Amino acid sequence: MADKNERRDFISDAVKMGGAAGMAALAMAVPAKGDHHKVEKNQAGVRIGNLVFTSGLTGTRKGGESDFGGSVEEQTRTILQKHKDNLEAIGSSLENVLKVTVFQSDIKVEKPAMNKAYAEFFKTHQPSRSAVGVEFPDSRTKVEIELIAYIPE
Repeated sequence: MADKNERRDFISDAVKMGGAAGMAALAMAVPAKGDHHKVEKNQAGVRIGNLVFTSGLTGTRKGGESDFGGSVEEQTRTILQKHKDNLEAIGSSLENVLKVTVFQSDIKVEKPAMNKAYAEFFKTHQPSRSAVGVEFPDSRTKVEIELIAYIPE
């Protein structure tokens, strides 16, 4: 048990470092099962060893293209629920998220609303996060979220 606690502390410290140094430390800290150089695609994204890198998801609802959009809060909830479901399908969870990148169309105005919905999914666990203002190709997309997580052994 001490080894797992030490590794978790090391991972936590690496995340706090941020940037490339933190991710390099994470790559060394999270042991891989089997061939750690093998890249596997799965429901959540791309897996390398025990790390999973997701694609950015947007707020498309179950109805498809015609049922797309909503408020930034609604889109954030939809996206994070999709990420949660995908991570759980591969044996991980939002508790194992190391890094989140949020892309927003109106970051100056809508970041507080996005933060409100985000906090519903990350109540106690606070992964490293970046938020970036972007211009999406359509006016209905308000937010896109990608993340990096680990899959515990």
